[in-house]
Amino acid sequence: MKTSVREIESSAVNAATVKNAKDLVDKNKFSGLNISADNSLIWGQCAGSGAEPYRCSVDFIDENKPVFRCNCPARQFPCKHGIGLLYAFEKGLPFACAEIPGDIANKRAKIEKRTEKKEQEQSKIIEQDAKNNKPKNTKIIVKKAETQLAGIEAAQKLLHNIVQMGFSGIDAATQRTLDGRIKELGNYHIEGIQLAFNNLLVELSYVKGDEYTDVINRLNYISALLKKSREYITAKKENPESDPDLTSAIEEQTGRVWKLADLMQYGLYETNAEIIQLSFNSYDDAGRKAFIDEGYWFNLKTGKIYKSRNYRPYKALGYIKEANTCFDILKIPRLFIYPGNVNPRARWESAVFRTVTGKDRTRVIDASSPDYSETVKTMKSVIKNPLMEKNPVVLLKLNKACIAGEHIVLEDTHGNKLTVADLPEQQIYTETNLKLVLPGECGNIALAAMINNNLKTGIFSVTALSLITVDKIIRLLY
Repeated sequence: MKTSVREIESSAVNAATVKNAKDLVDKNKFSGLNISADNSLIWGQCAGSGAEPYRCSVDFIDENKPVFRCNCPARQFPCKHGIGLLYAFEKGLPFACAEIPGDIANKRAKIEKRTEKKEQEQSKIIEQDAKNNKPKNTKIIVKKAETQLAGIEAAQKLLHNIVQMGFSGIDAATQRTLDGRIKELGNYHIEGIQLAFNNLLVELSYVKGDEYTDVINRLNYISALLKKSREYITAKKENPESDPDLTSAIEEQTGRVWKLADLMQYGLYETNAEIIQLSFNSYDDAGRKAFIDEGYWFNLKTGKIYKSRNYRPYKALGYIKEANTCFDILKIPRLFIYPGNVNPRARWESAVFRTVTGKDRTRVIDASSPDYSETVKTMKSVIKNPLMEKNPVVLLKLNKACIAGEHIVLEDTHGNKLTVADLPEQQIYTETNLKLVLPGECGNIALAAMINNNLKTGIFSVTALSLITVDKIIRLLY
């Protein structure tokens, strides 16, 4: 069993749990500390508010996925007692070697049984995929499609009403009425469309003066989404045996929640992947009523850039672990990749950490684009589609950089130029940081950047996320 402060803190739900766990150790709240002979399990007791101490343990039978157990009433998991137990071990408190308790041995056996069953199910899915044998319940598919089409009609009427009444006519009372009608869309299995309307109302609340550009963009997105969804779901209803569209995010945009088994069934995974994080950010998504921890990752094998997302709803902030910046390479047995385009979403169940090397960073630099005009051309063709990601992330190879007026201007070997600018819409302000670290000579350096085509100003720019050299990755955002 290996522990470090970084690994302990990455297991905690939030910073408050870390602080409280350290306090427990500092105040000598732990007693009866034990460790198994094979160092795979630690357990003990922690004095709490009750008459009896809480029994807690951390099980490392799978080194990459420690299992925390505690009989305290906290809904947060892992609780401060489990994290504190790890701190006690890391601090070097004495743990006596002892036999694994019977109740934990029984729980281990159940976990092993579930793991074995899951592996068998995954192997069966892979085997079915190889045989192109994906049985479908067509009656359920048709019934769901009919419900979704009815929902799309309701959403179309709602959109028409909003446009007809005009933005200035939406007062507080009208907004409450719209809130109610938007909630009703959740009855039709079109949660993605429902979210799009919630985002529209949020955007309306941000309007100052007569500046409705962002609101109109939201309307255009909803209009395009309804049109595409109607065509797509109608086709699915007529041919329920057909496979979902795996080249775009229309299933998720409509409301589908992809399960890992679904992604496996359609071969949307990669084995033995290695990824390195280029950037990390946490932001408030008012339309979704959640905080989102978002990371952008470079796949060392394929050269593709993926994004990871961890959703933390307002109502469950204290119970969902907050993701954080990762400075290591993640070695992932099975990397699941959602349908998408430029930066598809990726997800994984377990990973092993290894240290980043100069060779890894060189791989990132070598994959960066040396031709800005080609990158701009490709990205413009992507973002002109209203359903595509509006701020995709790319890698640019740096040749020259200078400050022109208030902004940094990048130039490639062909003389093509790109302006670096902040992205206030997403509260990303990194240009000042880039000015502080950008070297005079830009040989063998790459920039991870977010594309921004500002419709208000007409300026096509990039927002810097991180600077990659052979020696280090400089995070400009986090």
